[in-house]
Amino acid sequence: MINAEQLVTEAIDQAGLDDFGGEAFHEPLALLESCLNSQAGLNGAGVFRAEMAIRNALATRLQVEDYIRKHPDLLQQPVERPVFIAGLPRTGTTALHHMLNADPTNHTLRLWEGNEPVPPPEDASYTTDPRIERQRKGVETTEQFMPGFLASHLLAAEAPDECHLLFNRTLMSAEFYSMFHIPGYANSIYQLDLTPYYEYHRRQLQLLQTKKSGSWVLKSPFHQIGLEAIHKVYPDAIIVVPHRAPMSFVASGCSFNDILRKSGSDARDKHIVGRDWMDMLTVYTRRFEQDRARLESQFETPFIDVRHDEFIRDPWPAIEQIYHDRGTPLSSEGRAAMQGWLDDNPKGKHGVHEYKLEDYGITRAEVEDLFGDYVERYGLSME
Repeated sequence: MINAEQLVTEAIDQAGLDDFGGEAFHEPLALLESCLNSQAGLNGAGVFRAEMAIRNALATRLQVEDYIRKHPDLLQQPVERPVFIAGLPRTGTTALHHMLNADPTNHTLRLWEGNEPVPPPEDASYTTDPRIERQRKGVETTEQFMPGFLASHLLAAEAPDECHLLFNRTLMSAEFYSMFHIPGYANSIYQLDLTPYYEYHRRQLQLLQTKKSGSWVLKSPFHQIGLEAIHKVYPDAIIVVPHRAPMSFVASGCSFNDILRKSGSDARDKHIVGRDWMDMLTVYTRRFEQDRARLESQFETPFIDVRHDEFIRDPWPAIEQIYHDRGTPLSSEGRAAMQGWLDDNPKGKHGVHEYKLEDYGITRAEVEDLFGDYVERYGLSME
């Protein structure tokens, strides 16, 4: 059983600090505890993973707040013209993110700095920081806990990762409902005003950029339901939206989510994974299209649509559009570095990720019903 009060105490002991910067996290923590204990069907490994994730989130929050308390001026720094990659899961967001990460003038949230943001990274030691080696050791254990993960998702200490690393510290994060079957927790997030959570997201970016130069490039499918909050917190943000044929990404997403969950519960059911995934896609898709229509009609919020198949054939038009809309030049060095990443990462390099839609109790008709308007709007095929 997950004991939230005990995890708070352990985080305080781990960090040697006790000021969380307010009490707002207690309510989502209590909800997470309740849903993990009543819905997730955790086994011993699942309890271990959940406790570790929560404890580390709380301990890192303590470190973040301690650093900000000692350096309050950092909260006056603007986060200028951030790029948010906000496509649905498995639509090519990771490849785009990694490609942009190769340009040293961009600042992505790399795994090592996202997990250990204090002290903030520095330009001079960005590639030699000792935290990198610690994260490498953690990555090496991934296949032990989640067999098949590295064949389905790019993961490395120096590679960019998703914004859940920052949202975890609010205890309202997509990572938790991705790792575990906790629909009560997920449904609560879907109904929230996410502005306070994006404000805490910005607070951490302000810390991370104090000694590291570069233009922010951020990524998470969660941004699909965060458009309104992003506009409030980052009014000059650029939203980049990869798109892909739904029959491909729905099945791929189910398989990936199954990999995330399979070691954490002995009662795992692929059909439950499929239902959770379709529920999430339904919320994300409908919220995104509604919020996008409103933002585009009322404000000058730039959206850049990237079609997966076109990007695979020729990524440069989309890349050049991002730099153009951001108002920063794409240097020959940056282009060469991105081309180098492409050359070093051909499709299938890390293995083949196999999946079938029917394994997860989802019918073609369901996918067609949900994504009929989507494929028409973005000029895609269903397959």
